[in-house]
Amino acid sequence: MEPNKTDSDADDEYAAEAKKRWGGTITYQQSQERAGKMSKEDIARIRAESDALLKEIAAAMPKGPKSPEVQALIARHYESLKHFYEPNLEMYRGLGKMYADDPLFSTTFEKYAPGMAEFMHQAIDHFCNPFKNNPA
Repeated sequence: MEPNKTDSDADDEYAAEAKKRWGGTITYQQSQERAGKMSKEDIARIRAESDALLKEIAAAMPKGPKSPEVQALIARHYESLKHFYEPNLEMYRGLGKMYADDPLFSTTFEKYAPGMAEFMHQAIDHFCNPFKNNPA
């Protein structure tokens, strides 16, 4: 987040970007419906849970993106998306790439730990690999 930018400003920026990118999709409509039914308390709880999870992932980074501990945390991250929409692995892999490639999103992760955006990309990519436990 840029200096002097509030969480509310960042939320507005993320919301505008999401609408621009995915506004015509079923997933976007689903997220809008689910978010619209949440109370301020629900949103605050989800935000706090997300913050705590990202801190756990940052602390686990030295173990590597493919480590069982990190993969368990990434599984929790994947499940947390269901507060807003029903993800699939292809979508999640794209989200991980966006975390690393798009400065609007990468800055969120970099505030937790240097290199975390790329780490998330690698960890999510591994999570989405259907052959991770059965190498050919």
